[in-house]
Amino acid sequence: MSQVFTPAESATIPNIVKKQELERANALFLFTGFGSVLLGYGLAGPVIQLFGGLEKYGDQSTFIIAAILTAIGFVLSSTLTLDSNGHRGFDPQLFSRTNKLTREVLHITRENIKILIPIIMLTLMQFCIGLMAILFIDFVKTYLRLPSTSTSYFLIIPLGFGLSIGVYLLNKLKEKVSKGYMIYLGALAFGLAMLFIGLGGYVTNSAGGIFFLRVITASGAVVAGISAVFIAVHSRTILQKNTPEKMLGRVFALVYASGSAVTPIPILLIALITEKVDVAIVFLVFGLIFALLAQAAKPVFLKNLS
Repeated sequence: MSQVFTPAESATIPNIVKKQELERANALFLFTGFGSVLLGYGLAGPVIQLFGGLEKYGDQSTFIIAAILTAIGFVLSSTLTLDSNGHRGFDPQLFSRTNKLTREVLHITRENIKILIPIIMLTLMQFCIGLMAILFIDFVKTYLRLPSTSTSYFLIIPLGFGLSIGVYLLNKLKEKVSKGYMIYLGALAFGLAMLFIGLGGYVTNSAGGIFFLRVITASGAVVAGISAVFIAVHSRTILQKNTPEKMLGRVFALVYASGSAVTPIPILLIALITEKVDVAIVFLVFGLIFALLAQAAKPVFLKNLS
């Protein structure tokens, strides 16, 4: 369902706020949307433990609670007043029109680098967040020596804290630093955060180093949250400012479709890799690759995303 209404919400923002307020509006949009997802993930671990853990009925309790909340949301949404959209039933030209509209949005994306780069960055960010979430499950058990439900405390909660810091820094730096440089900083910091988490896990083997590794892990998740704000908010703002109004909905639909397309990749990729490679090495390698790509792309960011 989010693939239907979330692109529409993103495309509507430029029509209801002033251009100079787009960063703040996008920051609020990201903070509430992504923050609610993180809240759900963050509460999952404690809720599972509260209802008996994975050994009993803890995992089933999360689905029951989610079903209740979804039902409440459905009831609340039914109270909204909807404008008539002139629906005329099934359009016999639906598929040809859809094909035409899709070709148009792909064409404008290829032709305009200020649209292409933000879409790539938003897609990469979703891929990397998914990658971290999958890696953390094994990392928490193997290196932090904690149950997998503790992922909430070392990834989700620090990520949410990082989001808050990122929104604060965004408001402080938006007049002083270009959008392209902020996206570069976010990408570089994200890669370095993954690298240092992996490096910490690889070199910390003694029992006395567990606490230090836990601090590094939580700090890396905070940095990842800050980076997500820098990348996502500025990428969205650049898209909104450089996309023709009639194309906004389709461009953001492409953003979310691309994100959905890459979401299963970390699950499949990690399942294959971690059978043969240690999870800390995977963190280290992916972090190094992402940091090097960010450094290599720095001139492109500064030139095209000012």
